[in-house]
Amino acid sequence: MTVETYVERARNRVDDERDATENKQAAYRRFVASVEETPTDSPVGPGGGPTAIGSVTAASSTGSSGCDRVRERFADTVAGHRTLDSDPADGLLETVAAELSEGVAVALAPANGAASLTDGLKRRVVSEATTRQHELRVMARALETEAESLAAADEALGDVIEWLVATNETALTDCEFDALAERHDRLATHRECCRTVARERQAVLRTTTSIDATVGLAQRELTGGLYEGFSVDHPVLSTAVRLDGLCTECQNVVRDHLVRRV
Repeated sequence: MTVETYVERARNRVDDERDATENKQAAYRRFVASVEETPTDSPVGPGGGPTAIGSVTAASSTGSSGCDRVRERFADTVAGHRTLDSDPADGLLETVAAELSEGVAVALAPANGAASLTDGLKRRVVSEATTRQHELRVMARALETEAESLAAADEALGDVIEWLVATNETALTDCEFDALAERHDRLATHRECCRTVARERQAVLRTTTSIDATVGLAQRELTGGLYEGFSVDHPVLSTAVRLDGLCTECQNVVRDHLVRRV
């Protein structure tokens, strides 16, 4: 008997995302430290207006101003780390806009003639990065919750699968009445286990992770992105339902054998 489960793949996906989030947090710590150490520019005269984000690239940087150095620090740290909410198609300034804010990206644009790293812009960059770090901490905690939920489900459902596979090796015709009755009762227990896993999983999906009640991430929103591309939207629930159905089918067959033995 082969029983397909989606939980192991989900656990691997969460492990990968936890590693990516941890690496991105470290990248932000380096970025913030480097920005704080970057000297501001001297005031500049009037220049051109702000530049649209999509019209410039990192290659436009001359490396001669504070804004150039901030962009370079961002490229060397944060830009290379992709997480669940990152778009791999984004260029450098698009990534700055997505990670920090569009206003910061425009202010740092190399083709912006008025661009200079003022004390105010420097504080704004650090503030936006600090906010992003807070969001990543929330993400990390939500991923931890997801990992714990998947581990618990995997253990419970794994016991059911292990029993089904082992028991399938003994034909029902080789079982005495008492053995059949015991198998019938065990299947009922396993069905209740599957339903308990499903209820507990639903409870987790209804939760929201937050830190200091400032940033909240709904678990259902997190899993929607995590398992995009999977053949099922809910790995745990799908596995639990399929196992419950399998146990029901087996129980019905065992019951038929019991009736014939009476």
